[in-house]
Parts: sequence; structure tokens; C-alpha cells
Amino acid sequence: MFFPTLGLIATTDVITVDMHHTVQDALDKMHQYNHRSIIVVNNTLHYIITTKDIIRLKLEEVDFSIPLSQITLRPLPLIDKESNIINALNLTHESDEHICVCNKDGSLYGLVTNSDIVASVDPQVILESLQISTIFEKKFGYKSFAPDTTMSEVLEFMKDSLSDCVIIQEGGYPAGILTSKDVIRFIGKGISPTQLVSEVMSSPVEMLSEKASISEGLEYLRNGHFKRIVVTNDEGHVVGIVTQQDLISRTYLKWSQLMQDHFQQFEEITQILQQKNRHLTKLATKDTLTEIHNRHMFDELFSQELSIMKRQGGKSALIMIDLDYFKRVNDTYGHNIGDYVLKKFVSLVSSVVREADVFARWGGEEFVLLLRNTGCDEAYSVGEKIRMLVESEPFEDVGHITCSIGITEVTGDDSLIGAIERADNALYSAKDMGRNRTISCRSNV
Repeated sequence: MFFPTLGLIATTDVITVDMHHTVQDALDKMHQYNHRSIIVVNNTLHYIITTKDIIRLKLEEVDFSIPLSQITLRPLPLIDKESNIINALNLTHESDEHICVCNKDGSLYGLVTNSDIVASVDPQVILESLQISTIFEKKFGYKSFAPDTTMSEVLEFMKDSLSDCVIIQEGGYPAGILTSKDVIRFIGKGISPTQLVSEVMSSPVEMLSEKASISEGLEYLRNGHFKRIVVTNDEGHVVGIVTQQDLISRTYLKWSQLMQDHFQQFEEITQILQQKNRHLTKLATKDTLTEIHNRHMFDELFSQELSIMKRQGGKSALIMIDLDYFKRVNDTYGHNIGDYVLKKFVSLVSSVVREADVFARWGGEEFVLLLRNTGCDEAYSVGEKIRMLVESEPFEDVGHITCSIGITEVTGDDSLIGAIERADNALYSAKDMGRNRTISCRSNV
């Protein structure tokens, strides 16, 4: 089998901006070319700035006139243009779709993506035989808002969300979609965040049936220059949103199975693909920075716990933890130190909780902890133990930090939304009372 070099499949028409240009320059180019991300070039090092970076900087009220060299950017993997696509398989990740293809001197030659790689090595029959519905063996959820929601509320959600789009629904049917491109246009025009999402969203919504093949899905993405597919059932209801990466990972898995059964001579490639699938599974369930459960996985495990309690009775406790004044840490010491604080905090909490408990990052500096078979009194003791441990532990460069904690009891008749709301209310009470304290459903502190 012929495996082409990356120079043969790379896209050479790449939109770039110099590292010494400003954030506003990058935003202007993204708006001009209708791109959700562009490459930042710094000699032989290449980075990417995305819509999520722009949202984060906007919410942090960063001055867009500062140079790109003064903000934290994600570096992209580099590979020589004479390398073949098998070498590139180990470099691609779900959160890092692009690979910089470089000349001998390290200068940028072009870009390749996961879809470029799959299109060059995957048997067409696999793409044409699998329906998009087959990837819904796992949940591919989506977030929806009403048309009269303000943009500030949507931006706050998108800041920490794994998804870069939301569906706007009215009467149970999609009325529009707000994507990263829409957000770039919105921020670029400097419009007030009180504007309604219905005035910013793209409408109508382009949709594809869940019965379409993966090949049709990839062609749909390519021809429409879309980043994701809004998938519907026969009644026209949205059943989920899938990305190019979801389709590709499913193709990897199927091809890996066929290679194991029929093509022993490609054993090395099979191992690479299996490793990639394990990595993608980890990305889908773990928070990248702290390596504990992410929000989506917590949702799944919480639902499982509710089902158990509904059948067997009993109760659990939900704890929400927020690091006090964490924005000051990032503003004063930088995001690298902020990341260190989050990771050390997670390590401290992990040393206290039981293996059976569920600890997850809810978003930003907020964390959730589900204590199984635990009432409020016991949970309050655990919360206080965590709070005092964090308060007493010195953090390098930063010194001492504190956290505020809210607790609620959970039964089988509960819901995640209701439990989170109660725990969040208790957390805000803790903050209103001066922070660095634990408030629970039975706490009078």
C-alpha cells in the first residue's frame, strides 16, 4: 500500500498572523476570512489561536491591543513535509486537529488534519457502510438555549464548554445555531452582550439524518465548510451534534478491527490506531489539565448513581467547591501558575476522598464531588477536612489559598440540575458570608 508524504496532501493556502501582531489583528483576520482559528507564526515555532481563546480573553477583559506573544497560546505539532502519513498518526489528537507541515528549515509549508490522513489511508467501503447513527452508541449531547437568551449567558457557557456551538430551540425544534464563527463576528463588532442570541445566531439550521453514512457526513462537512453536523431523527428532532473528529474516530475503530482480522502485515498501523482510540476515549471522559473526570463524565456517573438509589434506596451528598479569588492568581502570576494551583488542589482533594466517590472538574475553578452513601453531616465533615487542608497547604509562588464549599443531599428522586442548583446556592451563601467556609443543608455555620 502506498502512503503519501505529508507534502503531497498538505493544504498550503494557510491564513497566518505573526506572533508580534496584536490580538485585535488576529481577530480581524479571523473575521475577514471567516475562520474559527488561525495559525500564529514565530520563526520555526507555530501556534494556534481559536474562538475559545478569543472568548476567554474577552471575558477576562484583556486589552486586544497587546501582542500575541504576551498571551498563552497552544503550540501545534510539527512534522517534516517529507514524512509520510503514518508518522503523523501519533501526532493528531481530538483537541489538536491540525499539524504543521514544515520545510527543512522549519518554516511553515502547510497544514494537514485528521480528515486528510483518514482520506489517504482508509478504505472507502468503511466510510460508505457505517451510518452516523452507529456513533450514538455513546452520548453526543448538545446544549440548547431559548431565542430570548442574552449573549452574555451563552458566552459564559461556551467559555468552559467542550462544545464550540449551541442550538437555539423553539417549540422543541431548532430555530438556529450559534457557532464559534458567529461568536467571532459578534465580538469583532463590539456589540453589547445584552443582545439576544436570536439576533446573532445563524438560521436556518443545516441538518443531516442520522441514517446518512459516515462518508456522506464527511462530504457534507467538506462541501458546506462546516465543523459539525446537527443530526436529526425522522421527526426532525435534534438527537445530537457530531464533529468531523467523531466520524473519524469511529472510522479508525472499524478499520482497526478489519486490520486485525485480515491484514497481519499492517500490525504496526493497527497498534497506532488502537492507541489513538484509547487516547480519544480518555479525552472524552477526563479533564485535560487535572486528569480527573470532566463535566460530561460526571453527568453520566451521577445518572448511574441516581438509578441505583432509585432501585435500592439510600442517599448521597453533592459537594461543590470553588477556589476563592482564583482570578487574582491568574492575573497576578499568570496562567501557568494558575494551572499549577488547580493541579495541586486536585491532588490535595484526591488524597481525602474515597475511591468510590466521584470527583470532577465542573468548569474553570469549580469542582464537584459526589459522596456515595453519605448524608449531609458526614459530607460536612469531609468538606471541612478539604477546606482546612487547602487552607493550610502552601502553594509555590502563590502562598496560601482558600476555597468555599456548598453541600446538598441527593436522593433517588432527585435530578442533577436540581442538586447542582441547591449545592450552588449553598456555595454562594458561603461566599456571601466571607468565603473560606463550608455551608450544607444542615449547616448553621
